Amino acid sequence: MQLIEHDPEEPPRDRTGYAVYWANFALLALLWTGTLMLDILNWGTVALGVWTGAFIAIWSIDITGNKVPKWMR
Repeated sequence: MQLIEHDPEEPPRDRTGYAVYWANFALLALLWTGTLMLDILNWGTVALGVWTGAFIAIWSIDITGNKVPKWMR
């Protein structure tokens, strides 16, 4: 069994900035709902898709602390 050593003096993670993620999620949900209901396909919807992908990537990097799970290595 492998022993993982932790620093007892390590400060807890700062979780005060997550309101930005909730606001982005709400805005993205609203925009996607409007886009799907109006059946629009143009450069704006392509930009919305890119924004959604970038948001998910940034959010997942922040949540995981930019650490890749061992099974993905």
